[in-house]
Amino acid sequence: MSKNFVRPLLLASVSLPLALSTSVAMAQTAPAEEAAPAAQTPAEAIVVTGSRVQRNGYDAPTPLTVVDASSIAKLAPTNVANYLNQLPQLTGTATSRAGNGATSTGTAGLNLLDLRGLGPNRTLVLIDGQRVAPSTQTGAVDVNNIPTALLSRVDIVTGGASAAYGSDAVAGVVNFVIDRKFEGLKLNVMGGVTSRGDNKNYQFTGSFGKTFADGRGHFIISGEHQHEDGIFLIDPAKRKWYKETYLVANPAFVAGNGQPRQIVADNVHYNNVAQGTVINSVVQNGVRRNFITAGALSNTTNPFFGTSFGPGGAVTPFVYGTIAGNFMIGGNPWNEGNFGTLTPRIDRTNAWGMLSYEFSPAVTATFEASYGTTHTFGPAAYQRNVNNIDISASNAFLPASVRATAAANNITSFRVGYGSVDLGRMINDIQRENYRLVGTLAGEFAKGWKWQAYYQYGRTNLDIKLLNTTDNIKFSNAIDAVTNASGQIVCRSTLTNPTDGCVPLNIFGTGVASPAAIAYVKGTAFQSQAITQQVGSLSITGEPFSLWAGPVSFAAGIEHRRESVTAVGDPVSANFVSGPSLYPTTLGGFFTGNFKSNAGKYHVTEGFAEVVAPLLKESAIGTADFNGALRVTDYSTSGRVTTWKAGLTYEPIRDIKFRVVRSRDIRAPNLQELYAAGASQAVDVTDPLATVNPTRITQITDGNRALRPEKANTLGLGVVVSPRFIPGFSASFDYYNIKLTDAITTLAVNDIVSRCIGGESELCGLITRNTAGTITQIRRVPVNVASQRVRGFDIDASYRIPFDGLFRDANGHIVLRFLANRALNYSFTNNNVTNEAVGENGGPNANPSIPKWRTFTSLGYDSEKGSLSLTMRTISSGVYDVTWVSGVDIDRNYIAGAKYFDLGGSYTLFGEGRNKTELYFAVENLFDKDPPVAAGNASSAQPFNPVLYDGIGRSFRVGVRARF
Repeated sequence: MSKNFVRPLLLASVSLPLALSTSVAMAQTAPAEEAAPAAQTPAEAIVVTGSRVQRNGYDAPTPLTVVDASSIAKLAPTNVANYLNQLPQLTGTATSRAGNGATSTGTAGLNLLDLRGLGPNRTLVLIDGQRVAPSTQTGAVDVNNIPTALLSRVDIVTGGASAAYGSDAVAGVVNFVIDRKFEGLKLNVMGGVTSRGDNKNYQFTGSFGKTFADGRGHFIISGEHQHEDGIFLIDPAKRKWYKETYLVANPAFVAGNGQPRQIVADNVHYNNVAQGTVINSVVQNGVRRNFITAGALSNTTNPFFGTSFGPGGAVTPFVYGTIAGNFMIGGNPWNEGNFGTLTPRIDRTNAWGMLSYEFSPAVTATFEASYGTTHTFGPAAYQRNVNNIDISASNAFLPASVRATAAANNITSFRVGYGSVDLGRMINDIQRENYRLVGTLAGEFAKGWKWQAYYQYGRTNLDIKLLNTTDNIKFSNAIDAVTNASGQIVCRSTLTNPTDGCVPLNIFGTGVASPAAIAYVKGTAFQSQAITQQVGSLSITGEPFSLWAGPVSFAAGIEHRRESVTAVGDPVSANFVSGPSLYPTTLGGFFTGNFKSNAGKYHVTEGFAEVVAPLLKESAIGTADFNGALRVTDYSTSGRVTTWKAGLTYEPIRDIKFRVVRSRDIRAPNLQELYAAGASQAVDVTDPLATVNPTRITQITDGNRALRPEKANTLGLGVVVSPRFIPGFSASFDYYNIKLTDAITTLAVNDIVSRCIGGESELCGLITRNTAGTITQIRRVPVNVASQRVRGFDIDASYRIPFDGLFRDANGHIVLRFLANRALNYSFTNNNVTNEAVGENGGPNANPSIPKWRTFTSLGYDSEKGSLSLTMRTISSGVYDVTWVSGVDIDRNYIAGAKYFDLGGSYTLFGEGRNKTELYFAVENLFDKDPPVAAGNASSAQPFNPVLYDGIGRSFRVGVRARF
């Protein structure tokens, strides 16, 4: 069969998934739409991520994904993390488009990387093989603060790499590689907007590099600034997919009647909160009379049934729909699922510089410094007091007619639900700064032997603010309004404490609260954090001897690392006490926020060695290499632990290669798990040993310094094919199986009690009982009691073909890349109960979201004059919960999949080769695909899953880049 026939046939067959938009695919390794690598000269040793050994053309047994900077540039993402999180190996559990409703964690706006869904704290992020100071106390690194203007490529090791790089590499490594040989001037400017005219964004980058002293010295500096307006509201007129959709209790369900327990419904509203205030119950003749009892309307003849307060304080009928748990279908038309930040406002600035000088072949000194700052800003939902405010029927702000009716009917108080429209939305306002200084000495001390020593200092400063939250004590006092002897409306508290400064707050309606009262009750919860990291390392690499098949490559070294955190919260948050108490009462802290002060540190010393030994070299039965690594790590907090890796590659013929790797990996407890600040909360617990249940106890949440490192056993099996009769084509299949034991998790208080009684004695130490045997306190801290299993496979197929292979005398080339991941297991075992999560695409229990299939397909054309690239991203359909049954637990246990197409292209205006000026564009979500419904049951939940699906819609970007 001729090449001219094979190439078009293969191209057509591999392009078929893209052309037909099929959703089932397979994956591993990332879109590296790069030119075929040039042959390496002996002087051009390649450092392969996942291994510290330098070898020409070495293929590691651990699967490696290489994402070239040119591939990223073709789709011109506003942030490199937005591109990487589309890859099948990564699960975007914490991005700037997810988690923006959180108001007590200080994590809004983060862009984190999460391999295999095991968590950002189990994915090690590096710059040029060196660590970066964490952006959070959990050890995660915010990609927003990584300099990317001179990014050369991103290496993704999709397997355990603790033996090579240390703790946290349980799921793998993401290594950002900087172009340290850059010379010349490079400029870029880009702007964009969505098809709805919102989230306007722009980006500027610039880099300059120059050698001096006859090439012995090299100087580089680069900087970038990016801005996104953000989207602070889901406007149903612009995004018609928003239909007030929730997962609610089925109003028609009665045990045994064949109806499902839950349904997904549109037009869902609150049944106990209004934009102003709604009366939910009254105390009449000393008896509380609720207007909703056991999911049905009750006391409908009460004079205050269906009473709410609207604009200007007008008494307004509250229209009830069909009651569905704490919601209702239809009725009073208000919820605030659309009052959340779809994507925050982001201002990101990074600067990076390097100065190197070769004193001799034996010594080259390098100093680099970087600075990154990210400011994220985004409103959260309104404060909702859901049926937890008790108001006297004589409250001075109540209309006179309401007070009179209450007195005539022996009603002494109301319990109300208050939607704080007058108080405004709470706002996450977070500033993150990262400083990084690295000094390196490196050189060659004998033929074939190299050494490197470096010291790194990194620091992350966080200024976390939650603006416009409510001071609980001030709010409680302000809503308890009375009339004083002079006929003025005042806070009841001022009658006994005239100097307390309280300003009475009217909550009966909208547009009724005075500016002075709003200013009195509102405040800012804040916390300042400083996270520091210091690393010192000395390593050597070389070839100590040769075997029958060639030289043995060896690397060894020692590292010492210190990490610390200091966090200082505001004084109001320090007094926070959570409990079931109602307003008005004496509570401390803010309505939400309540960031605590804490401090802690640890240090770790490690020694490591790695070897690559050729076993066969182009023999009659093929070529084979062995790769082994060992690392001994001593933590100041948890003692000594050993990690290792053993891998084998075997190539029976040049066209096919088999690889296998087995590793033991670890993750030591992070600063948050060790030193989290203590917080008290009153909760109920069921105690099987008590005669009366539930029991009200004090829950203490804090860190646990007795934690042990997590351990993971990882197995990888793979095959790579590169048939010689189809030049430019290659494909790989890799199976992975990760079993994590001693996983660190935080149990619920009821689990702690039941598992202690069940025989887990280490949990009994968290429980305090009084002399009568009654539980009085439980410490809810992280513990090593769980296990996880993550299993699946990846497939990567790529084909690069000169365009003249398809059409005579045509120029340029075509690159096709097809990636996919099939998740087989994502299970969590706790107390011998295993929960499987593969296929859960959203809903209240999908954390994280692990679809069965994720794919990334790209088809690109490149020539000297320009390029064009079309990509398709697919997510397979899934369910809300794999244990639920359609028609029993939910009306339809189904969440649709999605296909997203992106288009990018460039055109050379002038210049050629690397030194040219290009005009480029990108269109994300080309066909403006709406997100599938994935309803939640929280009051401000969005009706889709932002981790998997796109809620923004079609976006356009255009720019100019030049290199001189």
